[in-house]
Amino acid sequence: MNKTLVLCVDRDNDFGEKAGVKSPIMGRGANLDAANSLILRDAEDSDSNALFSAISTYDSLVKGGENVEIATICGNKNVGTVSDEILGRQIDEVISSLNPNDVVVVSDGAEDDFILPLIQSRIKIRAIKRVTVRQAPQIESLYYIVIKALKEEKFLKKVLVPIGVAFLVLGLTILFVLGLRVYFYGLNSLDPATTGFMTVVSAIGIYFINKAYSMGKRIRDGVSKLVEEFVNTRVTVFSLLISIAVFAYGIYSGLVVAFSTKLAILGIIYLIYRIVPFTIAAILIFDTGRIVEGFLIYEKGKRSEVIKSYLLSASFYISFFAAVLGLLSFVIFGYQTGTIKADYLVLAIVLTVLGVGLGVIISIFRRKYAKGLQDLSEESGASQKDSRDL
Repeated sequence: MNKTLVLCVDRDNDFGEKAGVKSPIMGRGANLDAANSLILRDAEDSDSNALFSAISTYDSLVKGGENVEIATICGNKNVGTVSDEILGRQIDEVISSLNPNDVVVVSDGAEDDFILPLIQSRIKIRAIKRVTVRQAPQIESLYYIVIKALKEEKFLKKVLVPIGVAFLVLGLTILFVLGLRVYFYGLNSLDPATTGFMTVVSAIGIYFINKAYSMGKRIRDGVSKLVEEFVNTRVTVFSLLISIAVFAYGIYSGLVVAFSTKLAILGIIYLIYRIVPFTIAAILIFDTGRIVEGFLIYEKGKRSEVIKSYLLSASFYISFFAAVLGLLSFVIFGYQTGTIKADYLVLAIVLTVLGVGLGVIISIFRRKYAKGLQDLSEESGASQKDSRDL
C-alpha cells in the first residue's frame, strides 16, 4: 500500500532553539507535544501553526483510509548552507526510517520553500501546503524575499550603490554650498533645516555604500592589519603614517586656496591641483618604506623582484597623477592669462596621453609580479611568525 509522509519544515530550528525539542520529530504524539511546547513559549511563532496544520492534514488523510506518517525536520538558526545540510541529513534519516512513497510538505512561509529542491531530489512531492497568518498572509513571505535579496552581493551593488552615490553626491553638494555661504556670509547664514537635510541625506548615502561594499568590515580589517604591523614593527607602518600626514596637509593647503577663490569651479580645480603633488609625494614616501623593508626582510635573491614590483606600483600611480597635474596646469594657465595657446594645449594633451599610456603599460607589467609578491609576503609572514614562536 502506498505510504504518504506529512513533512513539516522548520528551516531556522525554532523548535530546537525555543522549545528545546530534538529533531527529526516522528510520530503524531511527538509532533503534537513539540507544537504545544513551542506555542507555550512563543505564541506568535508561525512554526507551531505550521505543525498544527501538518497534524490536521495527517488526521484528515488517516480518516480517508490512507497509510500516513508524520515527521518534522529542523535546520539551524544560521539559515543557509549550514541549515540546509542539516535538513538534508534529517530528510534521509526520516525516509530511511519510515520508507514513504511520497510526501506532503507543510511550511510556514517563503523561506522554507528554498529547500523544496532538496526534498524533491530524494522523494516525490505529492502536495505543498503553506501556512500563513490569516491577518497578514504576505508579510512573512515578503520579509524573507527582501532579506534574501539584501544578502546577494550583486543585488546590493546594482541597487544600493547608485542610490547611495546619488544621496551622497546630493549631501556633499549641499555641504559645499553651505561652506560657501558660511565663508561669504558667516555662521549666522546657516539654515538649520538645510543643514539637517544635508546630514540625513549624506548619512543615508554612506549607509547604502557601506552596506553594498561592507566598508565597516574593510575598515575593521584595515585597523587590525595596522595594529599587527605595529606589533611586528614593520617599516611600512611609519612610512604609511608619514604619507598620510603629507596627504592630509595637501588637502588642507588645497582647501585654503579653494576658499580664497571666488569662482566655485576654479576653487575645485585649485583644490585638486594642490592635492596632486602631495599625493605623489605620499606615494613616493610609502613605497620608499616598502623598498627599505624589502631589503630588511627578503633574502638577496628575492629583493630584486620585490623592489621591481613596488617601483612598478609607484610608477603607475605617479604617471596617472602627473597626467592630471599637466592637464590642470594648462587649465589654470589659460584662466590666468585669459587666452589658451595651441602649444599649451598640445603640451597638456601630450602629458595626459603619456601619463595614461605609461599607467596602462606599467599595470600590464605589474600583474606579472603580483602573484610572486603575494607569495613572498605570505612566506615572509610565516617566517616572522615562526621567529616569534621561537
